[in-house]
Amino acid sequence: MMMRLEPVKQTLNWSISVIADTRNSRLARWRVRLRHAMKTLPCLTLALFVAAPATWAKDAAPTGDAQPAVTPELVWPSPPLQPRIRYVGSISGPEDIGYKRGFFRKVWDFIRGEADDEHIVRPMAVAVDGRDRLLVADTKRGRVHIFDRSKRSYAFVRGSKWDTLRLPIGLAVDGKDNIYVADGELNKIFIFRSDGKFERLLDTAGWLKRPSALVIDRARQRLYVADTPAHDIKIVDLTSGKLVGTIGRRGSEAGEFNFPTFLALDRHGRLAVTDSMNMRIQIFDAEGRRISAFGKHGDGSGDFSAPKGVAMDSEGHVYVSDAGFDNVQVFDETGRLLLFWGTSGQEPGKFWLPAGMLIDAQNRIYVADSYNNRVQIFQYLGGRDAR
Repeated sequence: MMMRLEPVKQTLNWSISVIADTRNSRLARWRVRLRHAMKTLPCLTLALFVAAPATWAKDAAPTGDAQPAVTPELVWPSPPLQPRIRYVGSISGPEDIGYKRGFFRKVWDFIRGEADDEHIVRPMAVAVDGRDRLLVADTKRGRVHIFDRSKRSYAFVRGSKWDTLRLPIGLAVDGKDNIYVADGELNKIFIFRSDGKFERLLDTAGWLKRPSALVIDRARQRLYVADTPAHDIKIVDLTSGKLVGTIGRRGSEAGEFNFPTFLALDRHGRLAVTDSMNMRIQIFDAEGRRISAFGKHGDGSGDFSAPKGVAMDSEGHVYVSDAGFDNVQVFDETGRLLLFWGTSGQEPGKFWLPAGMLIDAQNRIYVADSYNNRVQIFQYLGGRDAR
């Protein structure tokens, strides 16, 4: 039997035409950008020389009796009480770590239209690697920002040549500084090398519905994955990449979850889980046994409105960001409220829908201040009774 090939040929010709039109369209857009850049380049150069004296004057040392303004230290609780938390600063873009682009890099970024992509828009999760680089999962940009504070440099990861990150919401770093990214739209877990090169996708076929948070137990070589619609926490062996266990199921009893969303791990291997719709935090030991739980829905001290990120410091305190109250609450291991700070606003120490949290080995507290387009950094000052 002979088959007719005309439809296939027509389809092929149509595809070739579409590809050619697409390439021509891209070339046309690049030509427009190049012409625009060439017209703008003299103006940029002139502006640079005009602005230079003002810049030199701004950087010049003050003369006479002028004294620099002293900014009061922002701490909680306020004096005369002993401070426990100190505001350190915030990062919203590369310039906040001292990164400076050269003139020609600025022009090239302007031509490509990517100059503003380096700024945080909607941070959801944060991580710190062994080189003290700050990593920020940005759901609006579809990338993970990498701020190298020691080298004052900036980089990012955006996916692989097969898949581009669409909704990066979970982030973790292993002992080799490999970067794990959970994409809540693609329902995949990406693994990148420390230099940002794509390594592979974690084989999640058959067991993952939608990842929302990641945390790595480096001592036990485990990856914990909050599988929100499955109402459980998956345990993956980092060496084999295989699923080796599950914590929880749907419910409101001890050890059960109703949409778990954020995770944290302390140095003893204890796992804290934001059990969001049960309005509580549950804590498990390294064997997956529940140790404690605390929290309820309400508007009183120690209650939750919309619990989000969770973190634990070196002394066992549990920190919870609340997007309903726009604050961070600090509890002891039993759930006793010790301290809270923050309210709605854009000033340092205030929040607008805070999301993920992290506390590093130096007890620096990182809060993804999602609708303020920044990550705020605080320092825990010590003392087991944070009250």
